[in-house]
Amino acid sequence: MINNLLVIFRDKLGPGLIFAAVAVGVSHLVQSTRAGADYGLALAGLIVFTCLIKYPAFRFGAEYAAATGTPLLDAYKRQGRLALIIYIIGFPIDMFIATAAIVLVTTGVFKNVFFININDIWLSFIILSSCAALLVSGQYKFFETIAKVVVVIFSVLTVIAALLSIPEVNWQTEDLTREVVFDQTTILFMIAIAGWMPTSVSVSMFQSIWVCEKAKSLGHPVTTKEAKSDFNLGYACTIILALCFVLMGTTLMYSAGIATEASPSGFAAQLMDMFSQVIGEWARPLIAIAALAVMASTTLASLDVCPRISLSIIENLLPSFKFNRKLFYILLLITQVIGSTLILVLFMKSFKTFIDFATSVAFVSAPALAWFNHRAVYSKEIPEELQPGNVMRIWSLLGIFVMLAVASYYVLIKLS
Repeated sequence: MINNLLVIFRDKLGPGLIFAAVAVGVSHLVQSTRAGADYGLALAGLIVFTCLIKYPAFRFGAEYAAATGTPLLDAYKRQGRLALIIYIIGFPIDMFIATAAIVLVTTGVFKNVFFININDIWLSFIILSSCAALLVSGQYKFFETIAKVVVVIFSVLTVIAALLSIPEVNWQTEDLTREVVFDQTTILFMIAIAGWMPTSVSVSMFQSIWVCEKAKSLGHPVTTKEAKSDFNLGYACTIILALCFVLMGTTLMYSAGIATEASPSGFAAQLMDMFSQVIGEWARPLIAIAALAVMASTTLASLDVCPRISLSIIENLLPSFKFNRKLFYILLLITQVIGSTLILVLFMKSFKTFIDFATSVAFVSAPALAWFNHRAVYSKEIPEELQPGNVMRIWSLLGIFVMLAVASYYVLIKLS
């Protein structure tokens, strides 16, 4: 029995749990906790709704890769240069702005774990450089193993902490749902939560690459059934964990009138306090290490996959250009490290403001990417029997419409 479970964990699971490890970063530790701390349980429905409307776009990335053996970028190219160009225009957001936001949270957790006093930007650069050095070997198997173990441990700890936080409040007398006034500030915060809930739609491209890498590591193709099962497990995990952080933010901060800290290390300290308050002070070191491992795996994922996509973009745009992939991978890693650090140097004046900006801009390109994913999975490259059914088709189109409406509203606000 145990051997069978280990085989399933080793061979059948992978990209879906990596997806969970990536998603649990900024959107869960920061935005979900802030939602609970600032609004109680009022925004829990928004989180579930957002995860539902984005679900088809993410799942299509895994399905397309499993059915064709190629990443979504190939499908974008087949749809015409416009699709490829739109993706390329938005790609620097993932490569630099998103990576900067991720490493900033990682920095806060790192400082809290090791009790060091060093400038956030310098520490971010050190962490990025260290992660890049680990990835130079380009070993997917190494990264996958770390991510799977980390997300399982952290998920268990988070669920336990969330359940133990329930008795912390008097549900009979306390009102844990703040009335939501739909002014511009609140709406922008809701968009910031939705932008990376459970993560950016662009991660569907990452998901397709991870499925292809999984097939290489196994030595045989991943079936669409295996890809869907693996992804569904990871996606369900992200929804449950998001709600756990909302619950803890509500019961341990909102009910106590505790405001979220404005600095990365201060916010990280509040996260550690939340866990230790309900599990026990004895668990603080374990929780701290697990949280650091989660954020480190998220940083590793961003650093690993963005250069891979960049290489694919170069190959698609310049098919006759011959280059050393390993050398270019290293050069692109260095570029990403330097570029992400410069983003922090130039634009990080406030932790909360920067995180909200990074998560909000993700919604601008979301409807276009979701549409490209929809077209990819229903294209002639995939046999009809492997294409998602009509329910999923309608679900996808409705999600694209909602994302387009939200993205349009956000752009109008910013332009007005």
